[in-house]
Amino acid sequence: MILVAAFIFLYTILIAALCVGFFRWKPFLPEQVSTENATCFSVIIPFRNEAKHLQALLESLNNLNYNDQHFEVLLVNDASTDASLAVIEAFQNTSKLHIKVLDNERFSASPKKDALTKGISQAKFEWIITTDADCTIAPGWLAMYHQAIIQKSELQFIAGPVLFSNAKNSLLGSFQQLDFLSLQGATIGSFGLGQAFMCNGANLAFAKTQFQQLNGYQYTDHIASGDDVFLMQKFIKNDAKQVGYLKTSKALVITAPQLHLAALIAQRKRWGAKASAYTSVFAILTSIVVFTGNLAVLLLPFYASAGWILLLKVGIDVVLITQTAREFNQKKPLWHLIWVVFVYPFFTVFIALASQTGSFVWKGRTFKK
Repeated sequence: MILVAAFIFLYTILIAALCVGFFRWKPFLPEQVSTENATCFSVIIPFRNEAKHLQALLESLNNLNYNDQHFEVLLVNDASTDASLAVIEAFQNTSKLHIKVLDNERFSASPKKDALTKGISQAKFEWIITTDADCTIAPGWLAMYHQAIIQKSELQFIAGPVLFSNAKNSLLGSFQQLDFLSLQGATIGSFGLGQAFMCNGANLAFAKTQFQQLNGYQYTDHIASGDDVFLMQKFIKNDAKQVGYLKTSKALVITAPQLHLAALIAQRKRWGAKASAYTSVFAILTSIVVFTGNLAVLLLPFYASAGWILLLKVGIDVVLITQTAREFNQKKPLWHLIWVVFVYPFFTVFIALASQTGSFVWKGRTFKK
């Protein structure tokens, strides 16, 4: 009982610290957007069989509040077999966006890193910004990054917020929304503590020159995923002051949730598989504390007087998720916390164990850990 309580107590301290870090990392307050010396961006988007999502993404890019002469869109086709190319071609016929379609060139065990590398090699602007094909972009997306780059000239790598949508208002979608709010809250909290260890490739910007000087994705391209986290770790190792987070809903990227439990499990196994390659001590310790804290919750039914310990964990989880939801105006799914906080430990422990064994499926391909 003492050991179980200790694990949950450590978990509570960690999440409480992240909550403090969340508030320490101040919201980004943009100044009036200048029309002179505008930052030019190369937006790079790998895609594989995303015909059902590309139209919404392209329309959101078309609606950006940013001069279309100051950015280009590079779509990198990773061997799609559906109507993705037809969707893009039809959109090109009606849009003034500068869109270029490239074919991926495989040279590593990571198709996405290969696609990003191809896009970056063809980018004509210094600032690279990445997102995913199943996302939609806030109208102020590029304007906010421009402001951040102008206001904080030392930045060479900037992470932005990503949240799930839940158009069908399903239980599975609500679970993913709240789970992702907790991840986003932990991400911001880690920046606030000066121990950034997470970010999301669906909303990242970085300087091309620095990326090349750091050898890009080299040394981690044997891992299928992790194009975001491992790259951030390289930038931090080079100079932590060059790395920042854009805490504003005006730079928000919304991504689609998984529609089926099997797809969600495959996605989270992929995310979890890279954990064993972390080099950040804080990231490693966080992974251990989160796993043992949730595992300890599963053992609580064996102890009759352990109710107060469960309330301790549930309470701190609710605080982190609620403050993140308020920051990004995502309060609608919060009532699902009534059941999500009790399901989450089972899901977390299962994914943690499953991701470190066997294989996972990603975009119709099977990868080994």
